[in-house]
Amino acid sequence: MNKLSLDIIYKKLNERLSSSENEEFNLWINSSPKHKAYFEKVKNHKESHVEDLDIDSVEDTTDEFMSRLEKKHRVIVLHQILRYAAVILLPLIAGAYVLFFTNQQIEQDLAQVISNDVVSVRDQAVLITSSGKTYELENGAEESIVEEDGVNIRKYLKAGLKYEQKKSPKENKPAYNILRTSKGGEYQIELADGTHVHLNCGSELRYPVSFTGDTRKVELKGEAYFEVVKNGKPFFVEVEDMTIEVLGTCFNVMAYEDEETVQTTLLRGKVKVAAVKDGVMKSLFLEPGKQASWDNLSGELNSKVVKTELYTSWIDGYFRFEDQRLEDLMRNIARWYDVKVFYQNPELKNKRLTGKLYRFEDFNVIANMMEKISGVKMRKNKDAVVISFKE
Repeated sequence: MNKLSLDIIYKKLNERLSSSENEEFNLWINSSPKHKAYFEKVKNHKESHVEDLDIDSVEDTTDEFMSRLEKKHRVIVLHQILRYAAVILLPLIAGAYVLFFTNQQIEQDLAQVISNDVVSVRDQAVLITSSGKTYELENGAEESIVEEDGVNIRKYLKAGLKYEQKKSPKENKPAYNILRTSKGGEYQIELADGTHVHLNCGSELRYPVSFTGDTRKVELKGEAYFEVVKNGKPFFVEVEDMTIEVLGTCFNVMAYEDEETVQTTLLRGKVKVAAVKDGVMKSLFLEPGKQASWDNLSGELNSKVVKTELYTSWIDGYFRFEDQRLEDLMRNIARWYDVKVFYQNPELKNKRLTGKLYRFEDFNVIANMMEKISGVKMRKNKDAVVISFKE
C-alpha cells in the first residue's frame, strides 16, 4: 500500500479517525518503514512549516517530502502570518494546496499554516426520540443514549450515532427519531439496517428506529450523503414532493428550502427519482456521475453529467465550486456560518468563481481569502455580511 489520503493523516494527527480510517492508516504505516519515517517527519514539522503537497495522494519517499519542505519560498513561519491577522490559515496535512481563482482561471498559491485551533468540522446535532425526549449531541464521551424497539442507540466520539439492532423488530407501527443539525454543525448516523448517513448543516432527517415491512423509508430536509446497505428491500428518501428509490448505492441529496431546485447526485449504484407536480408524476433513472434536478415551481425534472466531487466535498470539510455564481456560493457559505448576506450592487451576485476552501470555524478566514482573489469587499457585523466592490 503506497498511497494514503492526506485527510486521513490529518485526522490521525488530530485523533479524529473513524474505525475504518484507522484500519486503513495502520495498513499503510505498517506496510513500509518509509511510511513510518514519513509520518514522523510530518509530526515533527506540523506546527512550524508549510509545504506544497499533492492533496490527493501521499508520496512514499520521505526524502522528496523533506526536500520540498525545505524550499525557502514554500516555508512560512507562524509568527510571520499572524501579523496579517490570520488572513490565511490552512492545516498542512489536510491539503496544503488551495486553488481559488476567477472565471479567467487566474491561479494563485495560498500560504498555509498549521494550527490546531483551526477546525473544519463541528460535530453537533439534536436527537429527538419518539417519546419527545431531546438529546444534545456534541463532541464528548461515548455513551448509550436510549433503547427503543429492540435497538440500542449509541453515541460514538468520532462516528456519531449508531443504531444497533439487538433483536428482531416488532411488526407494529414503527417508532421514529429525528436528527437535526444547526447551521454550522453536521453529524453522522448509522441506521438500524447499517445504512450510513452524513447530515450537513441546517438539515433534518426523520427515520424509523428499526425498519419493518418490505421497504425502508426516511424523510430529509436540507442535505445529506447516503451510503445505503443493500439487503433486498428498497430504500426511499422522501423530500417534499420528490422520492428517491434505491437498493444499495452512494448518493447526495441537496434539498434546502432556500434553493431553487432539489439535487440528487449519484456516485455509485443506480437510483430512481420521481416527483409530483399538480397531480402529474415525472421520473427518471440516474447512473453514476449524473445529477437529477427537480424544480418544484416549474415542475421540471432533468438530469445531467456532473463532477460529483463538487457536490460531495462538504463531507470532507470543503467548499468546492467550479464556475459558480458568487450568490450561489455565498448561500452555501452563509448556511455554514449562520450569517445573512447583502449585496451593495446586484452585479456582484453574478461574479463567477472556481476553487476549493476548507470550512473553518472562523468566517473571517474565508472572507479574507475571497477578498484577496475575487475582487470584492466583505464587511461582517454580527450575523450580517455586506459584499461590495473593492474601492
